[in-house]
Amino acid sequence: MKPFLFVSLCLFIFFCPLSANDFTKAGISFARGDFKAAEQLLSGYLSQNPGDEKAKNLYQRVAVRLSKEALDDGDDAAAREYAEKAYKLNPDDETTADLYKATRKIDKVRVERQEIKKQELALKKPSFKAFPEAPAAPPKIEYRTRTEYETRTEYKTKEIVRQVARIPEWIWLSIAFNAFLIFGVYLVYSYKKESGKEVYANYVRAKMMLANALKYDPEIVKKQLGAERAAELFKLISPENMPEDISIKLVESGRAFTDINPVPRLTADVIELAEVFLEKPKDIVEFIRPYLDHKDNRVRGNAVKTMFKHDSKLALKVLKEMASSEDRWQKISAVWVCGQLKTRDAQNMLSVLASDGDAGVALAAAKQLKEEGEIK
Repeated sequence: MKPFLFVSLCLFIFFCPLSANDFTKAGISFARGDFKAAEQLLSGYLSQNPGDEKAKNLYQRVAVRLSKEALDDGDDAAAREYAEKAYKLNPDDETTADLYKATRKIDKVRVERQEIKKQELALKKPSFKAFPEAPAAPPKIEYRTRTEYETRTEYKTKEIVRQVARIPEWIWLSIAFNAFLIFGVYLVYSYKKESGKEVYANYVRAKMMLANALKYDPEIVKKQLGAERAAELFKLISPENMPEDISIKLVESGRAFTDINPVPRLTADVIELAEVFLEKPKDIVEFIRPYLDHKDNRVRGNAVKTMFKHDSKLALKVLKEMASSEDRWQKISAVWVCGQLKTRDAQNMLSVLASDGDAGVALAAAKQLKEEGEIK
């Protein structure tokens, strides 16, 4: 919630003539973030003053916040109850209506699954056993002392650090192979001048493989190869002059995706690697600046995050444009960037996005604020 709403609410409570002490206490509880206490006080007040529109509006906002918190805690019944109360008070509000429909859909899906299970149980024939089965042995629980646990953890940590410090041979082989592959594909493209999408797809695959190899440990790669050779490898993965209508099959996090456009993903990786492989801050800024207006939300978010370290005013200006965009994916990327920056301006943007009309954007912003300790 915007800070000036809290100030205006407090001024309204203390300076306006109120006839009910419970409504005043409810406003104070709402300003402090104690929504459950505010809901209880407003329920008692509305039972005695059902025609107070100000109390109804405040109760509707409190019920929406309690419903969202219940969804985050996994209490679907409470979320549905609060959403229904808010919807009865103001059915014309889009946020309240979307939240009410969403909680109704959750209840409908669960009821349908219960009915299916009941039908399956009714169709199953009872099975009779001649002899009772022996009870299963309880699982054996192994206990470890704190000293043994700390010793094992310290050993594993040192082993991981040792393995990371020593670059495996397959990294160098992968870099050499993919650099050779890129040059080979480029030569084939130069001689034949083919514009087919398959040629571009293979070209992008090779660039993505090289980018993954450089991302393994860019600092050590730069140290071993030297700044000039590392910069040459960085230039090879640039996505310039690549068509935007390429579709490939991509395996990511153990899942396979078809018809994926790899160019935005490659561009986002290039932006992250620019800070390592470009020496001068001026070169980094000039390299990233064109991507601040990129149409892909993933590329634009990475560009804003990196630019904030060099030009915070420009980065915040672009971030505000993303947060106020009509595209929901631009807003979701803005939520992610605000979570990465963790500044006061970013928290203010998250507070605005938490009351967005899009339920997905609002829930994502509220969850990010809760993780940062803004919502308790």
